[in-house]
Amino acid sequence: MSKGTFIFSLDCEGYWGMADLIADGSIPGWRSDALASTYARLVGLFDSFEIPATWAFVAAFVHTPDEIRACSYLTEESIPYRGADWGAAFKSSWAAQDLDGWLCPEALDLVRASGGHEIAAHGFTHLPLDDTHTSEAAATREFDLLGMFWERRGIRPRTFVFPRNQPGHLARLGERFEAYRPPHQLEVRRDSVARLLRLVDEVNPFVQPAGHGKRGCPAMLPSAMLLNYRAGGRRLIPRAVTVARIRRLLRRAIESGEVVHLYSHPHNFLTGRGQFDLLAEVLGLVAEHAKADEIQVMTQAEYAARLVSAD
Repeated sequence: MSKGTFIFSLDCEGYWGMADLIADGSIPGWRSDALASTYARLVGLFDSFEIPATWAFVAAFVHTPDEIRACSYLTEESIPYRGADWGAAFKSSWAAQDLDGWLCPEALDLVRASGGHEIAAHGFTHLPLDDTHTSEAAATREFDLLGMFWERRGIRPRTFVFPRNQPGHLARLGERFEAYRPPHQLEVRRDSVARLLRLVDEVNPFVQPAGHGKRGCPAMLPSAMLLNYRAGGRRLIPRAVTVARIRRLLRRAIESGEVVHLYSHPHNFLTGRGQFDLLAEVLGLVAEHAKADEIQVMTQAEYAARLVSAD
């Protein structure tokens, strides 16, 4: 029997994930203490099933206030994106000294202290890095600041998750990272039709694993599917339907030797209905297959290393 592969990645970003969409810097429930508690609970859940995950951090999100104070890029400079300043909402919050939701350095500490998990990169400020809207100069600045931040932390992230799943500036990326996570085919478009298609896909009984990654500089990892975020219209999808969908995915991956790659955002667990219960049930399925030696659980970095070393 062939063996499938399972990867779970988390996009760790706080308010930076929607920096251009918020005006007042306040989203109910996204307080830093609540975020820290959520990260602690998530780390404990993955560890309880002995499943390592990839945690892709926005660097600004895990800055300390002192580090922010020393970084004029975040507090003074304009970060150009679509004719506006990507950092405007943060600057407003910084001036008011209301940093809840923007900063949570404890999140990185929790993941790092646990051991066994991968710490990946998700940009410096979550500025989208697509070639169309972000210049090479702006992308280079983000990559340079990103490198300096992780060097201060004594961490060398090997894989990268693009902000908003919008790849770009791959040559620059390849200078610093071994591999990146590409968008799922249904996440390439971001209009209302695409959102409807993604919702319908949540109940698609014919869903297939992600296949395999591709070598390159950087290498391309298998794309990831969002673990259903049980909020808004998505909360109407029964948990049992999502679990059955993932059960089929795992079985097909075992049969084909392909990859099931899921992802989520830690902040989804603040507001998603029964989100922790859903994750626990999914991890339980994966753990059963791993115990039976049918599934190998890998981080993005481990998969990238296998991809590079494959004949």
